[in-house]
Amino acid sequence: MAATYLSVMRSSCEKAVMWVSRRRGFLTLCGNPIQHQTEENQDSVDSAKPRKCTAENAMQHKMPSNPCASQKMLQLQMNELAKEHQTLQENYKKVVARVEDDNRRIRKCVEDARLYGIQSFCKDVVAVADILEKTTKGVTREDLANSNPTLKNLYEGLCLIDEKLCKIFSKHGLEKMNSIGVKYNSAEHEIVLRVPSVEASPGTVVKIMKEGYKLHGRILRTAQVGLAIEAQPHFKER
Repeated sequence: MAATYLSVMRSSCEKAVMWVSRRRGFLTLCGNPIQHQTEENQDSVDSAKPRKCTAENAMQHKMPSNPCASQKMLQLQMNELAKEHQTLQENYKKVVARVEDDNRRIRKCVEDARLYGIQSFCKDVVAVADILEKTTKGVTREDLANSNPTLKNLYEGLCLIDEKLCKIFSKHGLEKMNSIGVKYNSAEHEIVLRVPSVEASPGTVVKIMKEGYKLHGRILRTAQVGLAIEAQPHFKER
């Protein structure tokens, strides 16, 4: 009986020892990760402290240590802003001047188109006016006196047309040069012939072969003229 009791107690002790040893092994296995994790957290905290100190030192270096330095920095910034403002003002003035020049040029182009847009049409109408003027000037008073009433009425109608046409020309800024007695001008006159003259001074227009015209002061067609030259001695004696 005693032997049985001892064997039972021995087996119970062995089981208790085995359980305690297993428990210690489990705690050992579970304790290592926790300890490692705690050590890593401590290392991260310790490494964050130097970073924070480094950032604080950098901020201290950036910030001036005295008020005079801060005033100087503000003054430098104000000077830079003033220079930038002046540059922007100059660029703005240049742009405004360029826009005004463009607007002025556009207005001039529009005005020239309004005034001189009929230039080619006027040249064609002037050619018709030349034919009409030659026709009316080719009829003399004797021809009118000896002609029948139909021819006389036709002549009067042509004269009215010529007069009306001259008024229309004047309304639209088209006018004759009327170069008789005017000094020769290469821009307005084209020399067709030279006429010896005793009365007119040399270089003066004494005859018009084809009248010149101007459109709003601009030459539309040059006049074909006869220019006076000094007469020879035998012409003067006559």
